[in-house]
Amino acid sequence: MTNVVIDVHYYNLFSDIFNDMTVEQNIEYVRTKRSDELQAITTSTGPLTFVGEWVSEWQVRGGTKEEYRRFSEAQLEVYGRASFGWAYWSLKNVNNHWSMEWMIKNGYINL
Repeated sequence: MTNVVIDVHYYNLFSDIFNDMTVEQNIEYVRTKRSDELQAITTSTGPLTFVGEWVSEWQVRGGTKEEYRRFSEAQLEVYGRASFGWAYWSLKNVNNHWSMEWMIKNGYINL
């Protein structure tokens, strides 16, 4: 295929699989499952890949700043491998972790 981009959206939310995951399990899920999924569709002869939506939010209750930072870092590492790039859910949002601007200004995401 030429001139084609596959747009994938990755959230560790909205599915029962994430309900009881710990911080470490969420991070490992990104580093393994999400990485494998992205690698499977990102080939040198195939379509370009774009992680068109992701956010550093999860089902974990009471996560610390450091835990969110590590979760964000894992996603940036994996989604940065997409051949056409990535986009965070929103530049500004009333929900802090959904707002890239807030995440950057408050040290949760380091680009």
